Amino acid sequence: MARLLVDGQCVISPFLPRMSFTLTGEDSPGLRALLSGEQRSMWCSTEEFAVTLAGRRLRLGPVLVLHPRVATEQEDGQRALAALNAGRGDGCKVTVRPADGERFRMLLQNAATAEQVPVPLGLPGFPEPR
Repeated sequence: MARLLVDGQCVISPFLPRMSFTLTGEDSPGLRALLSGEQRSMWCSTEEFAVTLAGRRLRLGPVLVLHPRVATEQEDGQRALAALNAGRGDGCKVTVRPADGERFRMLLQNAATAEQVPVPLGLPGFPEPR
């Protein structure tokens, strides 16, 4: 996975079946749609991403994490929507999962292009994440 990321490829991370984020209190129709159970596209960036190989930490730099179809976990969405409606959305934690049991996609920020088609990991004996 690290080699593919360094080569500028988009990969499906077998380690990211879900992500959590914290609301800032800002409201929008897109956020409300997501919290109401509608599938939405999502991307976020990290300042630093690293992998551990042979006991050594390899820093790869900032990455984008994305998926074209995510949904909130139902209980989180309802709780966060109620908090937004009450004006108390700031600090509310929400967990999202890609649709159909898929995993999130990743690519280095400096490799980001309009095309983010994931490439296979190609690991013998390891099923490809989807």
